[in-house]
Amino acid sequence: MSFLWILLIGTAAIAATLMLVQGWERRRARLLKEVGTALGFRAVEKNEPLAVPSVEIMRKRGRIIGAALEGTWKGERVLVFDLSYPAGKSISQTTVFMLRLSEPRLPEFAAIPKNIWLYTPTVDLPRVETRPGALKSHWLLYAPEGQWPFGLEIAEWLEESRKWSFEGRGSGLFLYRRSKRAPTKTLHTWLDEALAEALKFARRVPARRFDSFVDEGEEETYAHTRTFRFKVSFRI
Repeated sequence: MSFLWILLIGTAAIAATLMLVQGWERRRARLLKEVGTALGFRAVEKNEPLAVPSVEIMRKRGRIIGAALEGTWKGERVLVFDLSYPAGKSISQTTVFMLRLSEPRLPEFAAIPKNIWLYTPTVDLPRVETRPGALKSHWLLYAPEGQWPFGLEIAEWLEESRKWSFEGRGSGLFLYRRSKRAPTKTLHTWLDEALAEALKFARRVPARRFDSFVDEGEEETYAHTRTFRFKVSFRI
């Protein structure tokens, strides 16, 4: 077989794979939108600006937001969206749940459970080296200046709740399971669990205000001080 034929077959195989992936992503976006609207959410339209606080996972290079839903769940303002970003030689796909608190009382942080089956995440915040005793073995912690901003109560609770990763800033508390998407068939159950975990975390946060963390406004050059606006895309 000539080199030209090998090249043509390889190109055709790549094109077919891309078409399958794009078709799957469109189907995923459609299903999540249908299920979400049936549960009372508003589906964020394609290319609609989506304002969220600037946390580490939203600053991933090459990130793409898929289907997104916003609304109220059990009396709480929430945002749910699929997120994809490069992770090593592959693509990490996850569903992110964001609880919007009534006031900006979260310092910036990221708490990610260790997992020997997953890559070590690349994070643009300093790693916390002096970690509370309960979190030394099972968690990767990140915060500005490498200083963990919470006390022992949250540390002890996190050690008992290692299914979710947590990130936060201002009034936005983000939860996700690395490389896992919310199942559309049981989205109701997934939302209940995510909200319950978010509220448990929020109740343990001290009642302080962090007014330097602005949650509303236009995109700024300085990623660490302002909110970003991301355009929703349904294509990889």
